[in-house]
Amino acid sequence: MKRIVWFIIGTLVGVYVVTRLKRRAQALAPESLQASAEKMAGAIRHFGDEVRAGMAERETELRDALGIDTATDTATTQTQREDYR
Repeated sequence: MKRIVWFIIGTLVGVYVVTRLKRRAQALAPESLQASAEKMAGAIRHFGDEVRAGMAERETELRDALGIDTATDTATTQTQREDYR
């Protein structure tokens, strides 16, 4: 009877370990890593776009507050920023 109990416990532990190892292997597979990298790159890109939008909004607020002409300066600034990207 003891042998059967230990056999069942060993089998369950073995199945659990194999299942966990398969999940780890799939998580470390190149396709999974590539998908994770693409998600991260998209999030970083989105964050950068949000920062740039906030900077442009704040720059407009400051120019209005200081009374700086925005027509000539904005065209030059936009060209420089697009080249930077």
